Amino acid sequence: MSKKMFAAIAVLAMAILTASCGVLAEETEEVQTDNGTAEEKPVTFMFVQSAQSGTLVPVEGEDNLYTLTLMGVAPQTIAFSDRPERVVVQAPMQKFLDGMCFAPDNGPNAALEILEADEEEDLAVVELFDPVYDAASQTLQYNVSILEEPDLSYAVFNERADKTLPENFGPAALFIDDCSDRFMTCAKSALPPDGDCSDICGTIPTGCCWHFGDIKCMGCHSDDYYLTKCEEKYGSGCGNNICDECLF
Repeated sequence: MSKKMFAAIAVLAMAILTASCGVLAEETEEVQTDNGTAEEKPVTFMFVQSAQSGTLVPVEGEDNLYTLTLMGVAPQTIAFSDRPERVVVQAPMQKFLDGMCFAPDNGPNAALEILEADEEEDLAVVELFDPVYDAASQTLQYNVSILEEPDLSYAVFNERADKTLPENFGPAALFIDDCSDRFMTCAKSALPPDGDCSDICGTIPTGCCWHFGDIKCMGCHSDDYYLTKCEEKYGSGCGNNICDECLF
């Protein structure tokens, strides 16, 4: 990524975070758990991927499914956090993709902004699936669906969303939402060597949060919180182990 493009994206991202701080400030407040203990809500992140050019081509025979190909893509994803930390991280592209949940039933939402396009077709809010990154050719490909009702965490994108984009375009940036909500699996047995839960009692829903130290999505609360919730819902013995499904 050129220094000029990095600077432009950094300024734009920080402006978006500032404009949205009223909505996102609540994410830094403490939340009271059922047992009276306080846990601080994790910081919200936004992720940015930049490219020199790209294409958005309809997938033949599929309704509202496109192949998004970004070319001349930067080898890292930039992560910006909301206040109070204001963390900025450059995550290696493949490691970021491996640690982000692209579940087929709930992929992350993103805003694709074309930097040099007509105002009527320069931004779309999409859902991302099936990322494929090729470092050698500097290409990044997704399957995407354009959201009819834009639903990104940052309202400024929803307000500007267009229904269509050009099939071929120049410099662009992809602004990706934080991790999608998933669930925790509650189990009776200890975690086996293969990493799968056994003697499963059931699942509990959870928000998933990006941890910049591990560069991956994880459950937003502590293990003790989830173990307690599992036992409360499924009974004694079901709070022995949990499997974090935020990556799947």
